[in-house]
Amino acid sequence: MTRKKDFSVDNKDRMIIDLLRTSPQITHEEIGIQVKLSRAAVQKRVKSLEEEGIIKYAVLKNEKKLGNKITAFILVILDRAGHVWNFTYNQLLDLMDSLGILEFHHVTGDDDVILKMKTRDIDSLEINLMKITQLEGVLRTRTMICLSSVEGVYETKITENFDGPPPKDILWNFT
Repeated sequence: MTRKKDFSVDNKDRMIIDLLRTSPQITHEEIGIQVKLSRAAVQKRVKSLEEEGIIKYAVLKNEKKLGNKITAFILVILDRAGHVWNFTYNQLLDLMDSLGILEFHHVTGDDDVILKMKTRDIDSLEINLMKITQLEGVLRTRTMICLSSVEGVYETKITENFDGPPPKDILWNFT
């Protein structure tokens, strides 16, 4: 089963994706039993889905258990003069890991960028904010410290007779 040029995801693929999302350690053999395919056919489909970038794998870390107890959202306005905007934008991207920036969003509205940052404490947040505000091209920042969070996890339920966009159920994770 070589499906490159006009690759499309069918109902069996969607069922495989659903099983992998709900049970990441499920074996190809167990998937095959549930979707009525051989282990080899499941293996080929999973490989194709990976190669097409439809299935991606990630490790989610528990920031609180790693000592990062402060979550902050930093709204950044950048100077739009000449090359400065792109230069500053790229500098922020380069500093993501060293500043504890988990998410970087280029947005519409009054602000240009929203950063989600995790730090150990207020002192480290302040140090990281100073590093951001001192970058050439950063005109202004606004910081919101998160008091508590509810994170939604989207779980797609896919049936055998799928014919349209999948319904989504939200499972909430209170942290």
